[in-house]
Amino acid sequence: MKHIQNYGSVYSQEDMQLAHEIADRLEDPGALTQFLRFAKQYPHDFLRKSLEVACSIPAHQIISSRAAIFVNRVNNFRDTNGYARN
Repeated sequence: MKHIQNYGSVYSQEDMQLAHEIADRLEDPGALTQFLRFAKQYPHDFLRKSLEVACSIPAHQIISSRAAIFVNRVNNFRDTNGYARN
């Protein structure tokens, strides 16, 4: 797992913990930086709910990846709730 250590002044400890949790559960350490941005920008309860949804889908129903499902949910939330694109 890639650990981000130089972002202490940019990201809170809670942001970093959530991003690592997301990367671990989705088995996508390469997207840790993206998950850090999400943790800083979006409500943590929404991100955790989206993570639960992505992880609850049976493997045989996943076409691309759980990470793609998670990111799609975040993008839909952003578009429907007026969050700025980064």
